[in-house]
Amino acid sequence: MAGQTRNTFQKTRCALFVKTYVAHSIRNYLIYKYEIDYKHSSPQLNKQFHRRSIPEIARLSKALILDYQLLRQFIVLNKSKKLSPKISNDEKIKTYLSIEIEIIALKIARQDKENIVHEDYESAILSPAIERAAGDSLRNIKNDLVFEKRLEELQKEYQRWYYQVAYKYKLPDSTHLSLHFTIDQSLRIIFEDNTTI
Repeated sequence: MAGQTRNTFQKTRCALFVKTYVAHSIRNYLIYKYEIDYKHSSPQLNKQFHRRSIPEIARLSKALILDYQLLRQFIVLNKSKKLSPKISNDEKIKTYLSIEIEIIALKIARQDKENIVHEDYESAILSPAIERAAGDSLRNIKNDLVFEKRLEELQKEYQRWYYQVAYKYKLPDSTHLSLHFTIDQSLRIIFEDNTTI
């Protein structure tokens, strides 16, 4: 029973990870590097990108302690496991995922406009993402004063939940993304051929 619980935890962890900005960045990096084209069928992609053709997936699996096959499906086939209804309906999980969606949207919107390599991740991306996620959940409130008060409260709650989920499932967050490294720099460190993990 303990093995089954651990297996469920790892699958949930991976299913959450592939919805994060970090996973999004990693996949984009590898799509570009290996010219992965999702227009091809799954059998074609499996044939073209066999187990040893993208060594970074194994390195990433080892570095983040994530299931290799689930990571490979996500990167090579653009497929991921769905979260169980029990997990996906959890308010904290929904909040974590809504914040990650906002982080991805903010990063995509800012890519052409500015470079935040030297900015603090939390103030540059995470705080606005939390504000947007919290604001989105309050869109039915018409009174500005009520909205502002509730937004301030909700932002604190969302930030706490974000870190709680990240900690519980050992997912990347701004405290684990070193302030000295951008994600791009971290990818180069993980993916260099001479890197041992």
